[in-house]
Amino acid sequence: MTTPVYSEFDDLRRESESWWYRARRTLLREAVSQALHGKREGCVVDLGCAAQLEFDGPALFRSCNISASLKTLAYRQIEGDTNLVCSRIEELALASNSVDAIVAGDILQSCTDDLAALREMRRVLKDGGLLCLTVPAYSFLWGEDDETRGHQRRYTISELRRKVNTCGFHVHRASYFVASAFVPMAVGRVAKDIFHKSIARHEHYPRPARIGDAVMSAVLDGERHLMHYINLPFGTRVVCWALKPALVTEAVTLPAWERKWAARPLAQGSS
Repeated sequence: MTTPVYSEFDDLRRESESWWYRARRTLLREAVSQALHGKREGCVVDLGCAAQLEFDGPALFRSCNISASLKTLAYRQIEGDTNLVCSRIEELALASNSVDAIVAGDILQSCTDDLAALREMRRVLKDGGLLCLTVPAYSFLWGEDDETRGHQRRYTISELRRKVNTCGFHVHRASYFVASAFVPMAVGRVAKDIFHKSIARHEHYPRPARIGDAVMSAVLDGERHLMHYINLPFGTRVVCWALKPALVTEAVTLPAWERKWAARPLAQGSS
């Protein structure tokens, strides 16, 4: 019996099993749980299939896994995922105000127009809906891997906050993540610039030994729990939690003098 076409998905399988992708999955799923807490039913969109959402049991919650990559969708289908949709992030094939939460793992940096993508996410979110996204941090960490993956940019917290706010969201929290890998990655970038040594282009994260993978997974679990209390000051990723504000109609009471001058004017010629 020959092995099926799995070989062409080796890179996706290797990534899916790596310490960073597992940590990101846990982080995004935790955000989904918080967004749906106390709700009897809801709809969640996983942009890029990073969280690999599947709600078991009868249900009250619906998930939709969206990606613009046919290869990613094919691999997720082989792995048993359902509710897969091929769509550009800048033009989501979803109705307005139809989604309770959106999670986007390392997607925004690949969009040609990230502001258009953020506005589209706001369009499909319901009032009060949650957006949780992760993006690569710091432009000085830019490397060949970013170019290979078609990245357009990297972000700082202040830049991401500004863009998310500009697109009509209210930023609830923003923090750096993967602080433990920041120094090794920064040193590697400096060494590359000094010695002009090319970085491997085929793996986002070279697969470490099993013990190293377990150690990094434990470290990132610790960072994730620490972020429940504080925002990390640096890291190789930025995590942002934002809400779509609900429209509020305020009852405005005019002061007495303003009501007087707003009254009907006297007829011409009257005293």
